Amino acid sequence: MSNSSLCQQVNQLWSMLEDLCQNDPEAYRSFMEKQLKSGMDYNAPPRLDSCIRTDMMDPHGGSLYINICSWKRVPASQDSNKPIPPAVRKKGLIEVISSTTFEQPEKPEYRLEVKTLDEGFPCKLELTVELPKISSMSEWQLKMSKDDAMLEVEDIYYLLVDFPSAVNENSAVAIFNKRRRRLTVTADIL
Repeated sequence: MSNSSLCQQVNQLWSMLEDLCQNDPEAYRSFMEKQLKSGMDYNAPPRLDSCIRTDMMDPHGGSLYINICSWKRVPASQDSNKPIPPAVRKKGLIEVISSTTFEQPEKPEYRLEVKTLDEGFPCKLELTVELPKISSMSEWQLKMSKDDAMLEVEDIYYLLVDFPSAVNENSAVAIFNKRRRRLTVTADIL
C-alpha cells in the first residue's frame, strides 16, 4: 500500500469519526470507549510476576536480578511443558537496558475549566491538554476517576490532575484533535 493511499484511508477514517462525533455523540462515545479499552489491554506494560536474585561467577562477580513477567502481547503456550515455538515469537519483546539514567516524562501544558449553567451552577468539567509531540490517539493512555485524571504517554508526557469537584467518570468524553494535537476531556460534575 502506498503512502498516499494510506493517508487517504486515514483521512477517511478521521472524517468518519468527526462526523460520528457531531451527529451521534453517544455512538461516538461508545465506540471510543471500546477502542480505548482494547488499546489499553493491548498496550498494557508487562506485569511483574516474580524476581530472581543470583550471584554471578567470575570475572566480575556481583548480583544478577532476573524479572519474570507476563505480557498479553506474548501468545500463551499450547502446552505448559513446552516453550513457545520460535515461529510464534515476536521481535523486540525483550529490552536490554544498558544505562541506569532515567529521564522523567514532561508535564504537558493543560487547562482545567468548570463550565456553568446560565444560573451559575457548575455542570461540566473540561480538561484541555496540549500534546505537540503526539500524532495519534493510540500513543496515550487516559485513566479517570471521580476525583482525578491521569494522562500518560510512555517516556514523553505524564499528567495527574486533581479535580476541584467530583465528576461522573461514566459521562466522560475524550476527543483528540489530531491537527492541533490537543486532547479535550469533558465530564459531568456530580
